[in-house]
Amino acid sequence: MANGTRAAYPCAELISTTDSVGQRLKGKRVLITGTTKGVGVVAQELFARHGAYVIGCGRTPGVAAANAARLSEQGLKAEGYDVDLSDPVASKEWVDLAAERMGGIDVLINNASKPEFAPFGDMTFEQWKKSLENELDLVFTVTKAAWPHLIKAGGGSVVNVSSNNGMLGVGGTPQAAHAAAKAGVIGLAKQLAAEGAPYGIRVNALSPGLIETPGAGGAPAEMVNYIIHEMQLTGRPLTPLDIAYGLLFLASDESRFITAVNLPVDGGTSGACPGPVF
Repeated sequence: MANGTRAAYPCAELISTTDSVGQRLKGKRVLITGTTKGVGVVAQELFARHGAYVIGCGRTPGVAAANAARLSEQGLKAEGYDVDLSDPVASKEWVDLAAERMGGIDVLINNASKPEFAPFGDMTFEQWKKSLENELDLVFTVTKAAWPHLIKAGGGSVVNVSSNNGMLGVGGTPQAAHAAAKAGVIGLAKQLAAEGAPYGIRVNALSPGLIETPGAGGAPAEMVNYIIHEMQLTGRPLTPLDIAYGLLFLASDESRFITAVNLPVDGGTSGACPGPVF
């Protein structure tokens, strides 16, 4: 599993060589959902190398535990569990177990997501519901369970991983349900920032562009190529490490005065577009 992860995400190698001396999250107790692949795998390692105790989860049996075990073997504080986050009872049990294991919760990263793609005219109600369940509902179930632990800790940081598709529509791409769910994730972050402020809880969203992961989240190949080559300004695909660095900043005390913000990490896609050279 470790070898497969490194091969799939070569950028993860940079964590060991350039960030092993960082302690930007020293002593933080962190939950990250979706640590079986992609951003979740890289973020768990990056956070752990910066001094955090990080507990992750995922649906694929044994994978979150195996990824965490690889980090534990290197002397880092990490654990992983099998959890179906669409089940509110299972979500609460995982959160409460994590809080018990770590002695509390300081940071929650709502990263897990599984979109459904289909042209709007062909989309079924079942596909619509599954996208909302797997992209928005699980953010509610986990955050609801973590909320009292964050209050007990005297505050903390919650980061909802959204998408730039929650900010702008893109013609010819089959992502109505995905866009609606991710817009909801941004809206929820802003409202929870207002409700969490009296308790010292900061809540932000981070909106990635298209991330270079196996299968690109199930997006059609034509859509992937268009976004990378026609919409992004950076000239290369985003990697999980690009997103993990943004999450690290929002989780750390460096961003202590930042709340109710949606941070795009999308190669400029949501702010500008490439054009001809005159």
